[in-house]
Amino acid sequence: MDTIYQGLKIRRFNEKSERNKVINRFILLGTTILYALYIAVLVRNYMTKDVSFIIPAILIPLCCLAFTINMAVYIKKPISNILGWGSLISYMIIYSIFLLSDESSFVRISVIPVLSAVILFYNTKLVRIFCLWSSIVNIIYSVLLIMSGTTDIFQNILELIIILLTLNTIYKCTDIGHRFSHDSLYTVKDQKEIQDIMVNDILDIAKIVKNGTSKSNELVQVLGESTKIVNSSIGEVSASTQATADNIQEQTIMTHNIQQSINQTIEHSDKMVEIAANAAESVRNGLAVMENLKGQSSYIASTNETVVSSMDKLHNKMSEVQDIAKMIFMISNKTNLLALNASIESARAGEAGKGFAVVAEEIRQLAEQTRVSTENISKIIEELNLNASDAIRHVKESILSTENQGNLITTASQSFEKINEDVNILSGHIEEIDIMLAELAEANNQIVDSISQLSAATQEITASSEEVSAISEKNLEKSETAKEYLTEVLESTKRFDKYLN
Repeated sequence: MDTIYQGLKIRRFNEKSERNKVINRFILLGTTILYALYIAVLVRNYMTKDVSFIIPAILIPLCCLAFTINMAVYIKKPISNILGWGSLISYMIIYSIFLLSDESSFVRISVIPVLSAVILFYNTKLVRIFCLWSSIVNIIYSVLLIMSGTTDIFQNILELIIILLTLNTIYKCTDIGHRFSHDSLYTVKDQKEIQDIMVNDILDIAKIVKNGTSKSNELVQVLGESTKIVNSSIGEVSASTQATADNIQEQTIMTHNIQQSINQTIEHSDKMVEIAANAAESVRNGLAVMENLKGQSSYIASTNETVVSSMDKLHNKMSEVQDIAKMIFMISNKTNLLALNASIESARAGEAGKGFAVVAEEIRQLAEQTRVSTENISKIIEELNLNASDAIRHVKESILSTENQGNLITTASQSFEKINEDVNILSGHIEEIDIMLAELAEANNQIVDSISQLSAATQEITASSEEVSAISEKNLEKSETAKEYLTEVLESTKRFDKYLN
């Protein structure tokens, strides 16, 4: 009975022992039936007086002995290889004795079922031996019948031919079947070897698939985790990109403000250049004025020195005039005194002295007037002296101031020269600043262009990040689906574990 194991049939008769058991049972059953028939025929023939007692006395015990031995061997070892041989040999002995001692056709053809059963052994040698044995016995039997003259020769020959053809057919069928079985068996073996190779390859592939599926499952898990991380990172990148875009927008506004400030600075720088140029021109004009002032100061100093010299001379002259005025005042006093004396003397002279007295009075009056005028002149001279002293003092102070002014003018001139140098340096620096501001404006324009391009690129990156995020989510879903498929494949490959171990 076939057994089913996980959908596969275990072939019961694939084992030789099982085949031997069935063949032995079948042959034992067949020979037992024939032995029973032989005994029945022998008893009948003996009862009808067709045969003597000797033949049944020999064959019936042989049949019983053969049956007993065969049954004992079968019971003890039903899969025995020698049971078939023993059963056939014992049968062929009984058959040969029975055939040669009996003239019925029943015995002659009774060998056919047994020899037909021999085909089951797929043993060409065994079939050839028993067919040859049976053929020889039948030929001897036919010769004996012909020699006895008790049967129809033609009928006997026909029966012999039929028996020989049957035996030959049994042998040929066995031989051809053996060849077919041999070829089929070795074809099956070849196919089995091929299948073994295929199974080994399949098992190797299954092992590789199992390992690969397991690793792929792990990779899919890692990919899923990585996809989640990438998706999260893409979200962060998208948020960062958006923040960057906002910052870029703010930077764009700030850059425009910087550009405006740079433009205003350039305008102020241009004005500074213009102012510096005007300042340089003013400094140059101031230097020219200072040169003129230096000349005027020198001229004033020279004039003041001349004035001081003239005032000194005037002061000296005034002193001389004052001395003269003093002398006149003294003369006037003396004249007045003389006029007084003359008046006194004229008064003493009386009438004679009246004329002289008038003259003396006039002289006195003139002397008095001279004295008064001299005093006035002295006062005026004193005042002139004082004024001259003050003028000299003021002129000296003016000279000192003029000298100080000259020094200040010199210092101012030096300062103007320094300012002129500084203004020239400042003008150079302002020109450099103007150039740098122009370059800065150009660089700022490039920055504005770069920021514009960066803003566009950031927008593209944001869009790409969103697309990548969507693709990443789809990949995550697909990786989950792939994980399920790989899990199914892994579960399927586990069915090979019983073959791999």
